[in-house]
Amino acid sequence: MLKTMKTTAFALIALLASPLSLAHEYEAGKIHIDHPWSREAPPNAPVIGGFFQLSNLGDADDALIAASTPIADRVEIHTHTKEDGMMKMIKIDEVMVEPQQKVEFKPGSFHLMIFNPTQTLKEGDRFPVTLTFKKAGKVEVEMAVEKKDHVEKHMHHH
Repeated sequence: MLKTMKTTAFALIALLASPLSLAHEYEAGKIHIDHPWSREAPPNAPVIGGFFQLSNLGDADDALIAASTPIADRVEIHTHTKEDGMMKMIKIDEVMVEPQQKVEFKPGSFHLMIFNPTQTLKEGDRFPVTLTFKKAGKVEVEMAVEKKDHVEKHMHHH
């Protein structure tokens, strides 16, 4: 019996220590932040994108109003808009998350623009980003750096 318990405890510790068991989601008040990620960037990339999904589990709206990271000069919230038939990126001040709704930050939609990162980011790296919400306040998340082809997998599971 004792031997079984030791084995089970050991397996549990191994599981907890494994990076796979790290749930890649965060909570800020009633806002749930799922799978923050960024694309692998070439050395000296002037800008990298930040993506994630926001879910508002509460009954009042909230908004993402700012983001920052110690590895870059500044972070802006951007979206894409169609102007004269062309897609353009524009900086916006906030992204509203309605009660019981999800907002996807993804390529071609809302995203964070992380300017002048001070380190080269390779697949498997992680870096901290602080998201600031109007009501839920600040929450620090870890962006997982992924290769471009991983993005495609995310795009189709709706």
